Amino acid sequence: METAFTLIFLTVIYAAVILSFFPERYSKKLSHYYSHHKSPGYQKVSLSGPIFFSLLIGYTIASTMMYFIIQ
Repeated sequence: METAFTLIFLTVIYAAVILSFFPERYSKKLSHYYSHHKSPGYQKVSLSGPIFFSLLIGYTIASTMMYFIIQ
């Protein structure tokens, strides 16, 4: 139980850190569909890609850390 909690906790922490380094202008380039329509500014930024990749990289780092350091 502690292992699962630690893995989830470290994944969220590392994903938040990686997402904080993700530049906003790059996420605007990812949402090409919304950039050419007349819609409000908050809908022009698609964060689904950066959130997915930050969680994936965070999970990879957390699982590697748990495998080599904790166990």
